[in-house]
Amino acid sequence: GIRDLVRSRGLGDVYKRQKREHLVKLVNKSDNHPVRFGKQSLRFEVRNGDGWGWDARNDRERSELLICCVNKKTTWTAWSLYLPNDYEKIFPAKTMLAQFHNDADNPPAFAFNNKKGGYWIAIEEYILEKYYKRKLLDHSEMLGRWNDILVNAKWTHKKDGFFKIWINGKLAFNHKGMTQEKGEQIEFHVGIYRSFLSRTSGPDKTQIAYYDEIRHAKSCKKLKLKDLGYSCKEIEIQK
Repeated sequence: GIRDLVRSRGLGDVYKRQKREHLVKLVNKSDNHPVRFGKQSLRFEVRNGDGWGWDARNDRERSELLICCVNKKTTWTAWSLYLPNDYEKIFPAKTMLAQFHNDADNPPAFAFNNKKGGYWIAIEEYILEKYYKRKLLDHSEMLGRWNDILVNAKWTHKKDGFFKIWINGKLAFNHKGMTQEKGEQIEFHVGIYRSFLSRTSGPDKTQIAYYDEIRHAKSCKKLKLKDLGYSCKEIEIQK
């Protein structure tokens, strides 16, 4: 569960030592925080200046949770995302709200960006030979409500790979072909990652995002999506 995920990585202790306790918190429904299912969710917050080390030197800020390694042949990954009604974009700076990132120096193979107009999937050119982006949700559809994202991927440097995305139970994107470079490990990141901050006049607005029901498995069935209102049988027949 989310509580175990946070504890296993010691995130609370790390952020307390850095005096940035706002960055990620395990919050409760009883305290009027949005929760997708159950009693708790993860709250991420990035404020102006929340970059240090490499990020601070490279025009970036972030609060992320990294889950490695998720490219074990064919995988299923699900998460739910909630943006408060007062959430503001910082475009033309970039805000990433999930990514499947390689462990080498390449940019993330598949990135979920909140930019002008909404929520986009972006695929780097080393996967598709040219940079590709596609809108998945309008910005208005993201505010004040939960959106459920589901990804089924076959991880390979060969042409028989795929990367499928369902938004709220509907197939929204289906990439066929290479999904990683040979020998890479793929990490799954959730949270808020801001880059190219110098594109704005600053200081940039504080951004808050909630995540819940972060699940990863080798099959759709093992994700146990029924409690979220979805049927794997109905999901898997979509093309």
